[in-house]
Amino acid sequence: MKLARQYYVAIGQPNRTRFIGRRGAFHGLTLGALGLTMRDVVRTPYEPLIAQDNVSFVSTPNTYRDMKETETVDEYVKRLADELDDEFQRVGPGNVCAFMAETVTGSVSSESLYASAIANRNACFSQMAA
Repeated sequence: MKLARQYYVAIGQPNRTRFIGRRGAFHGLTLGALGLTMRDVVRTPYEPLIAQDNVSFVSTPNTYRDMKETETVDEYVKRLADELDDEFQRVGPGNVCAFMAETVTGSVSSESLYASAIANRNACFSQMAA
């Protein structure tokens, strides 16, 4: 988080202060990392100390728990990629400092397709590079 923030300040984009994480994610136990962690057992005791106005969350790919019975895997991946695009637009693409996504989540089948889907989209990553 600090490195992403430092990068955008260094290139003259200090307004990039928003982080997007994934629900159910674990990113560490420092106060900054806890802000992006959605595991109640580790987050709850520190809630009053965690900055929450610059973090938002999107779904974590998990076909077992979250895919609708009527969806194909491709439709599910598209829905989650759309959700990420929508979140970038909601907070303002020019305000996003980083999208934090752990690479191992326990749902490997959809994770690799999801990573490909979001990497091929312009809406989120091209806006971060702008």
